[in-house]
Amino acid sequence: MKFPQKAIDRFNAKINKTSNCHEWNASKQKQGYGMFSYDGKSKPAHRFAYLLYKGDIAENMVVHQTCENNGCVNPEHLELQTKSQNKKNYNSTHVSKEMVEKNSVKFLYRLRNVRPELEKEIDALLMLLVSEKTKDEDDFGFEEIKKENYI
Repeated sequence: MKFPQKAIDRFNAKINKTSNCHEWNASKQKQGYGMFSYDGKSKPAHRFAYLLYKGDIAENMVVHQTCENNGCVNPEHLELQTKSQNKKNYNSTHVSKEMVEKNSVKFLYRLRNVRPELEKEIDALLMLLVSEKTKDEDDFGFEEIKKENYI
């Protein structure tokens, strides 16, 4: 896709290039995705970067950031995926330390439903996390759960 030089210069002025990611420094969505306005329309900056440096995006495809940095527009980190591939990728990689600390048991139960191939590994983690204290406090409704059910 061909863009006017003025639009390209304006786009590049909003990027902080590091040795790895090219961080978007302008408008961002709540999730951290950069937004760029071109031709009267606002679009995700990583999609604009893909169009600019790599070419067209098929209607059923999404642009995935392989670095898992929502603010990155580095063309080397951008690849096309189907929506289902992207969702699977997201579910398998977006587990932050804070999320695990805050809602680890709830999250692992949900993850077990989404990723059945990881059931043994998740069950081993649940075995470590479910304690007598959790049962006593009943924060998650686990008063009837026995640890031996997780082996």
